[in-house]
Amino acid sequence: MMVDKLLLRTALRHPGPATATVGLQVLVTMTYLPQAYALAQGLFAVVERDDDRALTAALWIAVIVAARWLLSWIQALVAGRLGADVRLSVRDEALRGVLVPEALHDPGRRDGGLRTALVDGVDGADAYVTRYLPALAQAFVLIPLVTVLLVLVHPLSGLAAGLAALGALTAPLLWKRLMRRRSDDHWDTYEALGSDLLEALRGMATLRLLGQVGRTRERMAERSRALHRATVRVMRTSLLDTALIDLAVQGGTVAAAGLALVASVGRTGVPPAELYLALMLVSEVFRPIRDLSAAWHAGYLGTSAVPALRRLGVGAQHATSTSGPAETDRAGSPSAALVLDDVSFSYPEGPAILDGVRVSFAPGAVTAVVGPSGAGKTTLLDLVLTHLSPTGGRVLLDDRPVRTSDVAVVSQRPVLFEGTVRENLLVARAHASEADLWQACAAAGIEQEVRSLPAGLDTPVASAGASLSGGQRQRIALARAVLSERPVLLADEPTSALDPASARTVTATLARLAADRIVVVVAHREESLDGVERVLELTDGRLTPLLLERSHP
Repeated sequence: MMVDKLLLRTALRHPGPATATVGLQVLVTMTYLPQAYALAQGLFAVVERDDDRALTAALWIAVIVAARWLLSWIQALVAGRLGADVRLSVRDEALRGVLVPEALHDPGRRDGGLRTALVDGVDGADAYVTRYLPALAQAFVLIPLVTVLLVLVHPLSGLAAGLAALGALTAPLLWKRLMRRRSDDHWDTYEALGSDLLEALRGMATLRLLGQVGRTRERMAERSRALHRATVRVMRTSLLDTALIDLAVQGGTVAAAGLALVASVGRTGVPPAELYLALMLVSEVFRPIRDLSAAWHAGYLGTSAVPALRRLGVGAQHATSTSGPAETDRAGSPSAALVLDDVSFSYPEGPAILDGVRVSFAPGAVTAVVGPSGAGKTTLLDLVLTHLSPTGGRVLLDDRPVRTSDVAVVSQRPVLFEGTVRENLLVARAHASEADLWQACAAAGIEQEVRSLPAGLDTPVASAGASLSGGQRQRIALARAVLSERPVLLADEPTSALDPASARTVTATLARLAADRIVVVVAHREESLDGVERVLELTDGRLTPLLLERSHP
């Protein structure tokens, strides 16, 4: 038995689908009880040559089989809904854990491990609550019920079967700690292999240039061998469990059936119908255990993923998720100012990156922040985005702490998701109308290009936006920022991937948005400052106004 409190709580957050999934599973398996009775009556009728009684039993069996098929179909639908709810809730919690400042700046966290937890770990949680938990619940409900029925029909057989079933359920507890330790090792090895593989694929061109392909291949081979060894250790423990469970099931079946047969030896003539029923019920006592064994892999997938999900914060946030202001609340005043009030920041045991920055950003004009590489421009953005917390001072919007939901971002390398252009835009505002989408595209200067695509807004976008040019990705990201209607817009070198004409369009769009939003551009190139009236230079941890020398015709 693998009972995990985190996964159990996750299932109970969806009481309706969870109760229906478990209840229907129990009902499906309970249909074997009237079927066993009908079979016993049918066998007795055949021996007695009672054709009418045999036909009645056959009809009842057909009705029961049809009912079981219908219940199984409904149960599969409900379990699918429960699985979807669980996947969404676990993934949402995990993503919130990934996006906290500590996780975003954790140098030990690897993308491959995150991918493994967010995909395979979430799928494991789904399998656990939709397959293993219902099988476990039906074992606890039906084994005592069928054992009692068997005791009423044949006491000695019922006692033998009940003791054997108890042994089959408790045998895995002997190896629970060992199995937990080995499953943790297996998952860690699996995560490490996934991380190495993802990083090697990303840097394949660099590895070839450096002549490190062979070395990387050897490291992958060693990771694969380590995963194989971890898998074999888990399988050995699992085989021991299986052997003990099978011994209890087979031994209990033989003992219970033998006791029933021995009790009928002294009787003459045709064996009574009670004997047939006892033999049928002996099999039904162990059916839930066989179903539980079949669902073992689903349970193992779920419980082995739990440590990785816990590291992402799954389960830790639920109790506090309703505290504090709603994340979707936005600033009520369109003239609100973004204020850095004596803001300082430094990493632990590191030098000060920002040192007492005092500056105010207000709507009305685009403000650019420039400075040499390493001056702290990215840190400044992370503080406004709340990805980092200042070590001193405050970041305020309209006299309150700024929130992530206040800020829209257009990064130098914009992130687009696999889906359609429409879906990538709706990330910013889920209920935006068709007209809103086209207006945002027009503002970003990409309306005509989107209209010329094969399916317009419904044109598929490849993973990471690979099917679009760099300029198209940049402007779709800008359209998404426009659509968000957030009071603060941060742009990190927004024209870096654009041709001159497209760059002018984006610059003009930012200038228009600055009329009623706070627009801050981080610039690394001089041409990014075209049309920018206010420029601040970040040097030695402080922001100072910079006067630009502009040429006049």
